[in-house]
Amino acid sequence: MKTTIFSQISIDGKLTMGAGNSSKELFSLFSSQDIEFIHLFRGNVQGIMVGKNTILTDNPFLTNRYEANKNPIRIIPTTTLDIPLDSNVLSDQGKTIIVTTEKGRDEEKMRLIREKGKECLICGEDTVDFVELERQLEEDYGITSLMVEGGGFLNWHIFNQDIVDEIILMQLPIIIGGSSNITLVDGDGYQELCFAKKFKVVEVQPKDNYTLMRYKKVI
Repeated sequence: MKTTIFSQISIDGKLTMGAGNSSKELFSLFSSQDIEFIHLFRGNVQGIMVGKNTILTDNPFLTNRYEANKNPIRIIPTTTLDIPLDSNVLSDQGKTIIVTTEKGRDEEKMRLIREKGKECLICGEDTVDFVELERQLEEDYGITSLMVEGGGFLNWHIFNQDIVDEIILMQLPIIIGGSSNITLVDGDGYQELCFAKKFKVVEVQPKDNYTLMRYKKVI
């Protein structure tokens, strides 16, 4: 499976205007063509993944607004299954897979999610096992391309489990700052350079409102 981190960030790598804030404010700096670029990319992948916090703060639909019937399957990992049942990803007709852990197993909540026509997977003991999840998504759902629009915590886990093949960044020419603000990758981090995940630059393209940057994993 090809896994792509796709994100909109500031020069200093921030994803929002403050801890707990929605990322939607940053999107006001993009043109309609910029937004279309994001949605058309969604139309070219089979799965799209965001974390629970994105559902709580942004409540997105995660659909492709520009091409009918080209919506990826939505995958939402959550350690404790504490996702609101009225979330947009659970309320429309699109296909959604909620992924949780043995620790977060809640049979009643899973039943209610399935009654909405969505699916639930258990994948991992205390935290989501993304390597195993990708295996199941590919074998059971035919997903071979995954777009991750995660927050810093989700991104940390998939980098740490070494499943990211490509990074695409739309970098806005602004500085946000804030030591508690969400960055592209949060989590525990690495204290030794030998453990850092290495990528190579394959494209840097200045646009009117942002700089498009693409990186590929060093093999």
